[in-house]
Amino acid sequence: MIHKMKLKETPFERIKNGTKTIEFRLYDEKRKKVKIGDKIEFSKLPDLHEKILVEVLDIYKDESFENLFKKIYNDKEEIERKTKSMYQFYSRKQENEYGVVGIKIALLSDSFRYTYNKLVRDKIPEEIDSEIGRKCKYRILDDEEYLKELNRKVIEEANDFIEENSIEELGDLMEVINVIIKLKDYKNVIKISKTLAKV
Repeated sequence: MIHKMKLKETPFERIKNGTKTIEFRLYDEKRKKVKIGDKIEFSKLPDLHEKILVEVLDIYKDESFENLFKKIYNDKEEIERKTKSMYQFYSRKQENEYGVVGIKIALLSDSFRYTYNKLVRDKIPEEIDSEIGRKCKYRILDDEEYLKELNRKVIEEANDFIEENSIEELGDLMEVINVIIKLKDYKNVIKISKTLAKV
């Protein structure tokens, strides 16, 4: 089974160059589906156009990040530093609610050929073309096709937000909604929203 997850640029590049071999997350419903032998496709934030594929070698579970790190690492300072860094992404309340997991991984490939059939941000095709050995094919949609794809994107981003419940996913959702408002010239919607905010 292949699971899909998103990663910020720094941890993504560390997995890609082999210096990061364990991915730490909350042990939520999505992570509970991950089993040894499964594969994970990581997409690099913010644009998600670069992906790597890894295999799950082992799974470490515990009630807290500190306890989990004590099982894996010996250096006290490293344990403290890693524990502190995790609280930049997750709250103690979330930690208590879900528990935590370390997913030991091995890189399988960082050179995929993808057919997205989905919207991409401006200049992404140019960025892909600038990478050695990569070539992007794309087409510009007319307004009707564009709105149809935006509607699909709203559903996708809303589901991501419900699943991850993160500010990053909420920002992605709001970005798509703002594009639709601009495309449809929904000036009245904006005025109504401001009016309600003043009540």
